[in-house]
Formats: sequence, structure tokens, C-alpha cells
Amino acid sequence: MLMMTQLTNTQKIHSDAQIEKLEKQLAEMRTTMTDSVQLMEQREMNTNMEYEQLTVRAAALREELHTEIERMLNDIIRFKVHIQKSLEDYEQFVAEEVEKECEEQEMEGEEPDFEES
Repeated sequence: MLMMTQLTNTQKIHSDAQIEKLEKQLAEMRTTMTDSVQLMEQREMNTNMEYEQLTVRAAALREELHTEIERMLNDIIRFKVHIQKSLEDYEQFVAEEVEKECEEQEMEGEEPDFEES
């Protein structure tokens, strides 16, 4: 019986040591997990902040580009109107010159030709 008690005590001591070892490992794992969770939460907050900053920057850039495109379109429209007006003025000038030329030819046609007589 003494042998059995010693064996049981030895097994109990061994089991207690094993339990203590597993409890230490479990405590370390909990600590590591808590640290990992905190790190992940911090990363999530940083990522959310970066996303917000990028969203704001994208909106500002979009507004800047829209403003620049609007300015360019206004420049193009002014240039087109200027060219159109210049073409109209030139067309009017050509029409006046043609009219003058026609009038001069008509005047020359009505004048008697003294050299032929």
C-alpha cells in the first residue's frame, strides 16, 4: 500500500507540475493575445485615420481638378469666340472688297473707251 501511495503521490506531483506548466503557458498566451488584440485595434484606428485623410485629400484634389478643367474650358470658349469673331470680320472685309471690286469694274465698264474711236 505504501508503494501505491508513493506512486499516487508521484503521479499527483507530476500532474500538478504539468498543470502548473500548462497554466503558465495559458497565461503567456493570454498576455500575447491581449497584446496582439491591442496592436490590431491600434492598426485599425491608424488605417481608419489614413482612410479619412485619403478621402479628404481625394475630394480636395477632385475639386481642384474640376476648377482647373472649368478654367481651361472657359479659356477654350473665349479662344473659339475670338476666332469666330475674327473669321466673321474677315468674311465681312472680303465681302466689302469684292463689292468694291465689282463696283469699280462696273464703273470702268460704263466709262466710254476713248482709245477705240
